[in-house]
Amino acid sequence: MKTFLQSVQYALQGLRAAFDGRNFRIQLGLASLVLAAGFYFSITRLEWCVLLFNMALVLSLEIVNSSLENLVDLVTRERHPLAGKVKDLAAGAVIVASGLAIVMGVIVFWPYIAAGLR
Repeated sequence: MKTFLQSVQYALQGLRAAFDGRNFRIQLGLASLVLAAGFYFSITRLEWCVLLFNMALVLSLEIVNSSLENLVDLVTRERHPLAGKVKDLAAGAVIVASGLAIVMGVIVFWPYIAAGLR
C-alpha cells in the first residue's frame, strides 16, 4: 500500500509541476470556460462526456509535451535537429487534440447558441 500511496504522491507532484507551465494554465483556463458554458446551457450527459474527454486529452497531452521538453533539455542544451523534432512532435500532438476539442465544442454548443439567436 505504501508504494501505491507514493505513486499517488509523485503523480500529484507532477500535477503541481504542470501548473508551473504557462500553456497548461492557459489550457486549464479555457477548460474552465467550457465547464461554465456547459453549466449555463445545461448540456446533456453525453455532451458532458464528450467535452470532459476532450479537456482531459488536451491537458494530458500538454503534460506529456512539457515532460518531453524537459527531458530533451536534460539530455542536451545544444541545438540539435532531432531534439527540436521531438519537441515539435509533442507540441503538434497538443495542437491536434486542441483542434479536435474546438471542433467538438462547436458541435456541442452550436445548437444552444443558435437557439438563443432566434
